[in-house]
Amino acid sequence: MNALNPAMQMAQNYLEFTNTTIFLTGKAGTGKTTFLQNLRKTSSKKMAVVAPTGVAAINAGGMTIHSFFQLSFAPVIPTGNGRPELHYSLEKKELLNSLELLIIDEISMVRPDVLDQIDLILRNIKGSSHPFGGVQLLLIGDLSQLSPIIRNEEWAMLGRYYESPYFYSSLVMQKASYVRIELDHVYRQKEQAFVDILNEVRNQTISQTSLDLLNARYVPNFKPDAAEPYITLTTHNGIAQQINNEFLTALPGTEIEFGATIRGDFPKDAYPTDTSLKLKIGAQVMFVKNDASAEKLFYNGKIGTVTRVENDAVFVQCGQQDKEIMVEAVEWTNIAYTLESDTINETNTGSFAQIPLKLAWSITIHKSQGLSFDKAVIDVSESFAHGQAYVALSRCRSLAGMVLRNPIATRNIIGDPAVARYNVQAMALKPDEKRLERDRQQYELYLLSELFNFNPLQAKLGEFEPLLPNAQQDIFSIADKFKGKLKTDRSMAAAGYFQEKLTAAVESLHQQLPAQIGKAKDKAAKADHLMNWLMDRIRLMAYFAVNAFSTDSYLEVSRQKAKASGQSYLKTLNDKPNQKLFEQLQAWREEEGAREKMMPNMVLTEQTLAAIAEKLPETLKALSAIKGVGPLKTQLYGARLITMIRAYSLELLGAPADQRSLF
Repeated sequence: MNALNPAMQMAQNYLEFTNTTIFLTGKAGTGKTTFLQNLRKTSSKKMAVVAPTGVAAINAGGMTIHSFFQLSFAPVIPTGNGRPELHYSLEKKELLNSLELLIIDEISMVRPDVLDQIDLILRNIKGSSHPFGGVQLLLIGDLSQLSPIIRNEEWAMLGRYYESPYFYSSLVMQKASYVRIELDHVYRQKEQAFVDILNEVRNQTISQTSLDLLNARYVPNFKPDAAEPYITLTTHNGIAQQINNEFLTALPGTEIEFGATIRGDFPKDAYPTDTSLKLKIGAQVMFVKNDASAEKLFYNGKIGTVTRVENDAVFVQCGQQDKEIMVEAVEWTNIAYTLESDTINETNTGSFAQIPLKLAWSITIHKSQGLSFDKAVIDVSESFAHGQAYVALSRCRSLAGMVLRNPIATRNIIGDPAVARYNVQAMALKPDEKRLERDRQQYELYLLSELFNFNPLQAKLGEFEPLLPNAQQDIFSIADKFKGKLKTDRSMAAAGYFQEKLTAAVESLHQQLPAQIGKAKDKAAKADHLMNWLMDRIRLMAYFAVNAFSTDSYLEVSRQKAKASGQSYLKTLNDKPNQKLFEQLQAWREEEGAREKMMPNMVLTEQTLAAIAEKLPETLKALSAIKGVGPLKTQLYGARLITMIRAYSLELLGAPADQRSLF
């Protein structure tokens, strides 16, 4: 899978050149997970990865949907265009506001009301009427696999608003223009006859001939010997636990127990294996993590047998010819997303350390999703939900490696007619090059509209007492008129106009904000975010006042702007001190000392001036954190210092001198 197949390439193009929502689907084993892993490494967009369950989130390397958006698990009645009560911190709001790409893995398990909540939150955070506030969504999953878990009383409530319990029935997906890209090359199974059977099971169209081929794998009272690493997939957790306990008890020898080490925040529903892992020599086990070493000796789902235990290491044999694998405790991390210098970073909030094994005589079908097995005993005779039979059968790499514990009847292959209807209707959502080009153009118009979208400014100004009443009316009313006549050939004149207006607003705010901030830390932080937004927007306006608008130029200037924050300016000067700014700060200090009739060193020391020049703080909060400044001197001198720093920053970005002088 080194080279992208045509469907993957189309998805890659959509992710790179548009902000269109993508439903990336495909049969089991077609490379959806691999595509996600590669995307995380290559995409330049600011992204977050979420999933509906703890295990799925850990496997995808992200957070659960409910944790990331701080949602309740209770069903929520859709409220259309209302304003939700967002109890988010200022930092969380800024993180969501900077989001460009949201990836939801295992989308088949996500309820429609959850997607509508995400849409409402992002539209309000972004101040945008576009679906999801203009954030691109990549929805990954297979509707023929596991479905959302909704209790009868919950569906009695939600069923009045949604046609089905699946994500595509959400109000936002009904109105959003999205594409459906299906990966159709199966990498897991190589045997065409088996692939054909799986397709029939997936589509609930299994023929008697295919059913007979499947049931030929039924072996009454099948008992694999110790040399054959078969795993039993069953519908109920109780059955899987019973099988594992019976096999472990039957083994001779003493149980050896390994305890997990859990630090920080790591949710119980995301534990990858037992906190108290009990093993014996001869126990059949499954690896629950990929080998991170260069040797790649094991992978998630590989089956083996415990051969010995020495100190804190377990030795596992996988097949007669393979050498023993020494297995020691490894760590899983629970991540959270934070925003630093306009970049979305992953931070570790907790960890789970344990031997990456679990007993593997049996596992539930639900927990097997995403895994692959060479040899498996399948039991779907008690299947009770849509997709269970397909998930179980598609875990196997070959028909020959499968044994049925009980015969399969047509009634065991449960499908949802709603999914079948959707799959037929969704064929029209398959994109071609013509649709891709149209969506590229729509993306350019969206970015142009975002350049002149001042709704976030209105929201940030609303945190303070009325400021700039005339400027507000002028900026916002004219911007609203311009939105209806958006054209790239008119953008230069508009950018020049708004650059002038926003520059005047910055000058006025520098004079008015200190009085409103006082000693309130929350007000200071909000003022920082307000001024940062204005400075970033002025940078964009300054560029497009003299350059034609295009998608590439907008993204390039935006990313340069992101790199230009904080200490990254020093990189452009090969880590040399910003001597010119330092001299400007010295001159200002002399003037300030003379005005206040005090020694210049009592205003700020030479060492503190050097630290300011080196670190280039862009906000009052960052300035206050510099040794020798602190809250009091930030209150006294912060506005002037930040003005000087921002003017110097624009100089580094190459802004003309006449524009820099306005700051």
